[in-house]
Amino acid sequence: MSDWHASNSGDWTPIGGRMLAGHGGGVGPYAASYVIDLEPGPVLNGSVSAEIRLTSRRATGAGLICRANKDWTFVAFYTTPHDPAADTTVARLSVFQEGMLTAVAQLDEPVLLDRGYNRFTLEFYSGQVRGEIRAGERTYEITASCAHVPFPGYTGLIKFYGAGVLARSWATERTRIPFVTADARRKEGQMFEYDVFLCHASQTAKEVEGIAKLLADRGISYWLDKEQITFGDRVSEKIEEGLRGSHYVLPCISKHISGSGWTRAEYGGILNAELSGDSTRIVIPLLLTDSEPADIPLLFRDKLWVSSTNKVEFDRFIDFLLSN
Repeated sequence: MSDWHASNSGDWTPIGGRMLAGHGGGVGPYAASYVIDLEPGPVLNGSVSAEIRLTSRRATGAGLICRANKDWTFVAFYTTPHDPAADTTVARLSVFQEGMLTAVAQLDEPVLLDRGYNRFTLEFYSGQVRGEIRAGERTYEITASCAHVPFPGYTGLIKFYGAGVLARSWATERTRIPFVTADARRKEGQMFEYDVFLCHASQTAKEVEGIAKLLADRGISYWLDKEQITFGDRVSEKIEEGLRGSHYVLPCISKHISGSGWTRAEYGGILNAELSGDSTRIVIPLLLTDSEPADIPLLFRDKLWVSSTNKVEFDRFIDFLLSN
């Protein structure tokens, strides 16, 4: 666990580099244990998200933390049971300061978690914090003012009562702009989980991973197959979920794109809908290194494209994504 620090290293185990497991252990009256991601470094304003599964539904709890240090100081968004015999849990925002717990906000509505993975998101900007859980068809949201920990810190996971936890699709992003609540997005008619969907040929995976990191550093959320699809997943279903949840679809143009059936399938449906007058999702060609406009498929060669190697142009593209 070279990129992670655990409050008790025996409570957490990485699985294959793409999944984190928590099991047993914990300290204090809540039998709590946490682990922080050291790789992105301390983050002041940003978000952390993961798909979390509790391996036992009763008397357990888990969630995300931000602005954390190694000495039990952090902001936490999590669910725990109100009644050990109930199927529902309670969503809370709390602050741990040197191990002392201060409750900040609690969601009035009970949270019913799926038996599989539930997507947790924790956004933090200045003194505002927002937590969101997507459990099946339901979305739960809680926001609060939280000026208790005003300094940068790490992001991570927390669990309670010796819970067994699996976490995957881990993502930490920095941002320079305030987050938008789900209510505000609904009013604007936008309910996108990701800003962009990156589709690419397998030969360009390494370069596209670098572009994804640049996007994340600028506060742009993205869907990328390597991070969202794991063993046992139905690939076509995961891709469809990603496309439905993304505002812009970015076919990463290279010499290999014409021979990639998956890539054509990913952008094809969205492009056909756009050509039919549906502007909900938009295809924007992204030219990779050593590619040229002639490599863009004929169907959208007349669309305005962006080059990943032109820094000025790419910065303008980032500004466009942040403002739309």
